[in-house]
Amino acid sequence: MSVFKLPATNRKIIFLSSLGGALEFYDFIIYVFFANEFSELFFPRHNHLVSLMSVYATFAIGYLIRPLGGMIFSHIGDTSGRKKTFVATLLLMALPTFLIGLLPTYYMIGNWAPLLLMLLRLLQGLSVGGEIPGAITFAGEHVDPKQRGLTCAIIFFGINFGLVLGSGVSTCLSMVCSHEQILSWGWRLPFIIGGLLGVVSFYLRKQLTETPIFRDFQSQAHNKQVSFPIWEVLCRYRMQLFQGIALTWLDAVIVCLLFLYLPTYLTSILHYPKETINIINTITLVLNSIMLVVLGWLSDHFGRRKFLIIGALIFIVFGYGFFYLLAQQQIINVVIVMTIVALCSACITGIYTCTIIELFPTAVRYTGMALSYNIGFAFFGGLTPLIATSLISFTGNILSPSFYLMVSATICLIGAATLKNKHRQALI
Repeated sequence: MSVFKLPATNRKIIFLSSLGGALEFYDFIIYVFFANEFSELFFPRHNHLVSLMSVYATFAIGYLIRPLGGMIFSHIGDTSGRKKTFVATLLLMALPTFLIGLLPTYYMIGNWAPLLLMLLRLLQGLSVGGEIPGAITFAGEHVDPKQRGLTCAIIFFGINFGLVLGSGVSTCLSMVCSHEQILSWGWRLPFIIGGLLGVVSFYLRKQLTETPIFRDFQSQAHNKQVSFPIWEVLCRYRMQLFQGIALTWLDAVIVCLLFLYLPTYLTSILHYPKETINIINTITLVLNSIMLVVLGWLSDHFGRRKFLIIGALIFIVFGYGFFYLLAQQQIINVVIVMTIVALCSACITGIYTCTIIELFPTAVRYTGMALSYNIGFAFFGGLTPLIATSLISFTGNILSPSFYLMVSATICLIGAATLKNKHRQALI
């Protein structure tokens, strides 16, 4: 059944969840598309590679704080309701994003500039830690079980659109502005616009209602409210937590290495033309966004497990080959690799979030999703650009980021192999 046959209320929920996710993720990741500019404006060094590592360390800070945001907002979501956190996280993202666009640079206020940037990235990280798990849980609990995979995939279509939007904005600025203009004022525009759009989305989300599953859970006397959902997950759902983290780990590395870090890798280290790479990256993100919806729909019919296993195996077997082809410095190789990545990564990105919410009961679902997602992204995704750059610096091997990709895929394969399909089953 098509998503367009869903009741109007559910279509509205999916739309606003996707829109909020898109804007929130755009606000969070636009930073990395301007890594070169931030290295000059906030972390000036004589060694460009060292400067880039400083930029990516600040990027990692935003990811490392996400588990704390996830714990705070998921606790509220599992004890007081999903909607409260679903609305609050958008505002917490919009304001720091807007303020980043107004920040003075290192040349204006010295060391205060990178410190203020780190503080605002921390606030953004807190927000994302609650937003994306909340959006998946909120939407997943609203819809028919037979359409849960498709629904969660559409949410990630929206989140991917945030990546597309960030890549597209970076591409447009590089095409219409000189490098000097971007350094002077152009880099500020994406942050100011993103902050304003986030506020608009916040007011739209306020119209939504609590999920029926959570309302029923609260109304039934035999359902005991869990006082500390985090402790409950850590004590009673350790296996499910490992599975969730394992699945998230590979997606986090795919997003951060192959879509966020790769444009900088290709232009700064392999010296491909930036405008061309940004265009290719934007197109492949669009392709990936379409494919993950298709895979989410397929998982509703054939189960989640087999697609997750296929996706993990592809990156284990071909991860090194992808980077080997890129290092040949042929644009056609970039097109081939990015197209394959866009298609194959949908087996993970389009399916794993729905799989995670099916692992946990209503009493701790938000918390289980938040811990799995945020630990995976914080420790294995957020550190990816820094790890990749460090591997190249320490080994002298420009193909070394592929090793981290293959290790991540192996962990994901272990997690996927231990799963049981729960597609089409009602959430409990």
